[in-house]
Amino acid sequence: MTKKPVVIAIAMVMGSSAHAQQVTEFDEVVVTATRVNEKVSQTSRSVAVVDEQKLQESQPASVAQALKNQANISVTNGPRASSQGVEIRGLSGPRVLQTIDGARQNTSSGHRGTYFMDPELLHSAEVLRGPSSSLWGSGAIGGVVAQNTKSAADFLATGDTFGGYVKQGYETNGDRTKTSGALYGIGELAELGRVDWLFNGSVFDSNNIKIGNDQILANSASDGGSGLAKLGWEPSDGQRIQVSARQSKIDERVPSNPAVAVGNSVPLVKRKTQDSNVTLDYSLNPTDNPLLDLNATLYWNDTDYDEDRVTKQQIDSTEYQTLGFSINNSSQLGNTTLLYGVDGYKDSIKTVRDDNGQQGQRPENIDGETSVWGAFTRVDVAINERWAVDAAVRYDSFNNQSNNLNTSADNSAFSPSLGVVWNTTDWLTLSMRYDHAFRAPSVEEMFSTGSHYCIPPLGNFLPNGLCNTFEINPDLKAEEAKNKEIKADLRFAQLAGDDELAITFNVFRNDVDDFIEQSVSNPLMGIPGFEQTTSWNNVDAAKLTGFELSTRYRYKQARVSINYGQTEGKDKDNGDYLANIPAKKLAIDLSQAIMQGDIKLGTRFTYVADQDQLPANNNNQYDAYKLWDVYLAWEPTRANLEGLRVDFAIENIGDEEYRQAWQTLYDQGRNVKLSARYNF
Repeated sequence: MTKKPVVIAIAMVMGSSAHAQQVTEFDEVVVTATRVNEKVSQTSRSVAVVDEQKLQESQPASVAQALKNQANISVTNGPRASSQGVEIRGLSGPRVLQTIDGARQNTSSGHRGTYFMDPELLHSAEVLRGPSSSLWGSGAIGGVVAQNTKSAADFLATGDTFGGYVKQGYETNGDRTKTSGALYGIGELAELGRVDWLFNGSVFDSNNIKIGNDQILANSASDGGSGLAKLGWEPSDGQRIQVSARQSKIDERVPSNPAVAVGNSVPLVKRKTQDSNVTLDYSLNPTDNPLLDLNATLYWNDTDYDEDRVTKQQIDSTEYQTLGFSINNSSQLGNTTLLYGVDGYKDSIKTVRDDNGQQGQRPENIDGETSVWGAFTRVDVAINERWAVDAAVRYDSFNNQSNNLNTSADNSAFSPSLGVVWNTTDWLTLSMRYDHAFRAPSVEEMFSTGSHYCIPPLGNFLPNGLCNTFEINPDLKAEEAKNKEIKADLRFAQLAGDDELAITFNVFRNDVDDFIEQSVSNPLMGIPGFEQTTSWNNVDAAKLTGFELSTRYRYKQARVSINYGQTEGKDKDNGDYLANIPAKKLAIDLSQAIMQGDIKLGTRFTYVADQDQLPANNNNQYDAYKLWDVYLAWEPTRANLEGLRVDFAIENIGDEEYRQAWQTLYDQGRNVKLSARYNF
């Protein structure tokens, strides 16, 4: 009997370390998620990286779709790409921090989408699983999604000064077309130094998508586009100034809550979303000064939602702005690396709620600001060749101001963390860490006023009807998370010839206190369903436990990756299961390169188990499902075809009709994707 290479590899891992060597292909460098450049195998944190190669192969319509096959990472808010978000270990929304090129993206507004980055503009996406407020401050109690955009250097080979590409994509599900392209260049300006620039953009148009069994999801069509411009100047070695501008536009006709269908309390909305950003970066890292590695960022974000509630004949608008900065420096002192800095931001939210036709029966306008500033430091000490320690602490002060109510609330938080890394052998690294994190309440959660919803008149019982009104809660406390984690990282090479193996295993427990949840209360005459008030309150104390297992193996030009994750959530007070915790998920990706690597054939299999861990008195049913995809990438090396790349994929081949746990809508059915790119 001839043993398969992967079997040989596993046997040798279990039985011997004689061939353990440093892995090269599978050891990505984390650029922004942890705020320091470090390899995934050498950090005590749980990190997933999706590089440009994977982004091209999967052809995702949203950032969340690009991450969906990673362990303990899920897509939230249904199948409409414009509203999809990222869930990490059972936490999502404002509990997961989003950054783009190191700049915070703080937009948070009801059921509307907040991930506006077109994956076509990304060089990579990094996900830091677990609390990380000691690095980033408020909002990172679930983790961080760090998106890194493309630059001219990503495209141009050494010696090249100008280039570009054009790309056309098509998907059968929704007849989605997407056209994109870029121009970029690098040049020397005499004694002024080197300049690089990039213009990258895309436009798309999609009809209504189909869920499983060829069923149409009404009101799921959309169109829009994105653009990115970058200009970098390096006046001297080790010094760089960069300005970038980004904009995204989406037009769609969707339910006011895109995660559900149109209903009596969910009107149809013509929504136009525009997201804009300008970022100025400065870095100074002279090679002859180990004490100076300075990075400074100034950024401005603006998000506008303009909505025509067509069934109500009302016009609404919401504008969310962020002005922020970050300054940090890294100093190398022998075997110690010291990172320290300050940052801050000011969020402002302004809403206009048209109560035409139902005066006094809608939420009132919001005019508020959140101001935050923080100071942080992190120290990494290599005690010897085997042991390393990283410790960090951060102080944040935050203030919420309601201009229309002329009231405010402020608070502060300390966020410590500690990690210990033990390089037990050349092939096994063990680590453990502790992180304390927080999420400050928002202006909307503290200071919403007006009506939440209204019940029409009911005879003599309610001759004037009943409106449920918002109550402000200026005493709302920040959510707090305390995470304990153990990690094992195994790296091998030359186990069965030309091969590599990487295995990462994380076990965690995250205790989250003072969850902020919206709740209705004060029922009229004690009758359920006739609650008179709505407010955001600190409620549950949650215990989230689970683990991730990620394995990748390469034998010559064959590759396989296996990602498994599970999270269990319980109320610490009564032991009941919590809602909105994802089901167990297994994802397998197998590929083989042929024709000297010109063609890559691959298949993906995803299994999601039943979610039967339900709160008491919850009778929902979330069944298991299996998804099977195939994909092909063709990038010929022949001179007459150089610069061409074709990607083809069929997702959900079986046209499975399925939905994720806790979601109302079923997900996308079979989808055939085809894209062709030509670089020049």
